[in-house]
Amino acid sequence: TICCGYLAFFIAESELSTSGVLATVAAGSAVAYRAWPRFVARETMHVVWETIEFIGNTVIFFLAGVIFADIVLSRGSFIQPVDFLWLLFLYVLVMTVRIAMFLIFWLPLNSLGAPISWQEATVMIWSGLRGAVSLALAMVVDLEPGISKQMGSRLMFHVGGVAALTFIINASTAGPLIKYLGLTR
Repeated sequence: TICCGYLAFFIAESELSTSGVLATVAAGSAVAYRAWPRFVARETMHVVWETIEFIGNTVIFFLAGVIFADIVLSRGSFIQPVDFLWLLFLYVLVMTVRIAMFLIFWLPLNSLGAPISWQEATVMIWSGLRGAVSLALAMVVDLEPGISKQMGSRLMFHVGGVAALTFIINASTAGPLIKYLGLTR
């Protein structure tokens, strides 16, 4: 399954000049539909892909952290004191938007599946880390030729700063929050 995904991506991107992501999704769907009983056990594939996902996330966060630190430290002149205030504002805004989205989708979430208690909703709102995808997109924007170094640096600072704040504040307090809300056994 690993070879199928990478091979589909490579052939689509380099040989067919089409979307590698769509080709990988299509290949994954075909393998999921046809391959299970023939050559692989579901539990084994689940464990293997969870491990690959963990390693991939670790590598992405490590590389994003190194690039973020390099950009912020090497382009420190573009980061002004007011940017730290904007960073705090953006962190609060991201948390507020997450709360608003949960309130908007509260009824559909509770009617489609198992009901969600207010304690579980609180943990979902608090523990939603923001990082890998937004950091990757910020790096792409920073590398864009039409974006000034100052704008790219500030964007990387704010996106990386929000990711760092959610890691420092939300992740470090999620365990005590879960215990306080009585969700642990």
